[in-house]
Amino acid sequence: MSWARDSRNDLTASLGEFIGTAYFVFFGVGGGMALSNNIIDSDAGVALIAGPLAWGFSLLVNVWIWSPISGGVLNPAITIALVITESLPIFRGVLYIVAEFLGALLGAYLTSIALPGPEGGATTLAEGTSIFQGLILEAICTSLLTFSVFILAIEKSARFTAALGIGWALFISAIAAGPYTGGSLNPARTFGPSIVTGTFGTANWIYYAGPVLGALLASAYWFLFKKLKHNEQLTNKYDEDTSKQESIKYQDA
Repeated sequence: MSWARDSRNDLTASLGEFIGTAYFVFFGVGGGMALSNNIIDSDAGVALIAGPLAWGFSLLVNVWIWSPISGGVLNPAITIALVITESLPIFRGVLYIVAEFLGALLGAYLTSIALPGPEGGATTLAEGTSIFQGLILEAICTSLLTFSVFILAIEKSARFTAALGIGWALFISAIAAGPYTGGSLNPARTFGPSIVTGTFGTANWIYYAGPVLGALLASAYWFLFKKLKHNEQLTNKYDEDTSKQESIKYQDA
């Protein structure tokens, strides 16, 4: 009976990841295309943030919506990090990864049939950006995104506003990496549009290896700060500040 309940919960959560990732990709690709296609040539600065803005807000909204059902992971690289840190069971993690890739494929397909104009959303290296540079950019930016998940969502330091920080982490990371790599930070986000558009560019593998390396780096940070008991330090600092405030109030009285 317990096994059946656990299996149902795993499948329910995985369904949430599937649908959530589909919406994430649909609104990320669709929003970016809508902004870019309606910006005149002189608006170069606005065009630069069109993609990051669409993807950042798409992640923000979808994490907020789907977190009560599946946690709103929506990213195979982050799923791997959660499994490694034992924040997510292995079996559910495998289901999540499959659901995320399929969801991204569905989301990209829906953009191709629902939106007018050329198909878009594929991530490729910009001219002048080396494979090594692209790999490093994807890894570093994904490490920030993944660590924001650990600190804000797993530790619940931001409580119900965690989605805001996670969405903004993607936004600022996509601004930094976007002009050079397209700012994927998510293997599923690259997979769906690449398959649907048939656009793979040079060294498509970096969009899988880079985010996974970045997620592993964030996991290393997580293990390090857990070992250093950073929570205790914050608690002690809070207790000291509270004690000082109470002492001041007592003296004033």
